[in-house]
Amino acid sequence: MNKRASNIELLRIIAMMLVLLLHANFLSLGGVEKITSVESFSRFMAGQLCIICVNVFILISGWFGINPHLKGAFSLLFQVFFYAISVTLPFVLMGDHIELGNLIDLFYFGSFYWFVPAYLVLYGFSPVLNAFVKQSSVRQYFFVLLTFFIFEFSLGWIRGEIATYNFGYSTISFIGLYLLGRFLNLHFHSIKQFSTMKYILLYLLFTIIPVLWFLFTGDERNMFAYSSPFVVFASMFFFLAFTKLKFENKYVNYLACSSFSIYLIHMHPSIWPYYKNIIAATYENLNGLVFILFIILFVFVFSVSCMLLDKLRIQLWNYLCKTFIDKWIFGIENLAERFCDKMAFNKKE
Repeated sequence: MNKRASNIELLRIIAMMLVLLLHANFLSLGGVEKITSVESFSRFMAGQLCIICVNVFILISGWFGINPHLKGAFSLLFQVFFYAISVTLPFVLMGDHIELGNLIDLFYFGSFYWFVPAYLVLYGFSPVLNAFVKQSSVRQYFFVLLTFFIFEFSLGWIRGEIATYNFGYSTISFIGLYLLGRFLNLHFHSIKQFSTMKYILLYLLFTIIPVLWFLFTGDERNMFAYSSPFVVFASMFFFLAFTKLKFENKYVNYLACSSFSIYLIHMHPSIWPYYKNIIAATYENLNGLVFILFIILFVFVFSVSCMLLDKLRIQLWNYLCKTFIDKWIFGIENLAERFCDKMAFNKKE
């Protein structure tokens, strides 16, 4: 079994922390309608710095490639349902009222967990993408990427509300990012020669451009869409900066495999109101640097707590796998293989 690259594992954790910071900004405090002060400038700038979070997570999948299997899909579903149930149950026992619509959203992956179905479809579709990557020439691959992002930037960014790109909140956007990540790893060797500092400067450049545009024009122009070209390029350069770091750390690797729990826990409809209210109350009572330091510390403690709590879920999953899940999956895979062989035999007949 290959060792996990700690630089990328650290990036997974940071990407999830950026989700928390992003939600602590606009979802908790409201949007910035116009930059009129240092405070509004700082909030808009912070949003642009953090909006790369989801794209980075998908670029990581593309860089290494997804090797889909039934157990992996069940593992993701188990993680989602584990938190949907284990977080909801204590609130119900304490007498809190849980909206039926919120429960339906949880178990059908509605607004709270929009990322889950989008990623699951990418996961299931990845063999097709991997086959394309393997069979296509560099020229064909580049042309497909170029065509994809021309459409994404025109339909998924400028007019994202009328297209299936949905401002990047969709599987189709994930497909483009996945292919981009694979292309960067396999073919774009020249850009991989840049130094870490150059990547960081390019990330900051594509971050500051939309901020300055908004400052001088007052036109947000969907700058916080995951499908924005500025967000896509900023995500790419931020990701590439971490590929230049080379180190191994067992503690980072230990925590990173639980990083997705940060998203699942804080966006749970029973947790989210508390998270949002803590941020809003702190914003009202603290100011300036003190508030920023509090948010950073709060996000760090919250994230580490979630990742440590997730170790209980991992222990339960491993126990269930040894008890019956592995045998169950083996049976399903054998049945599917026999069915496919039978269909192939009938076709020859």
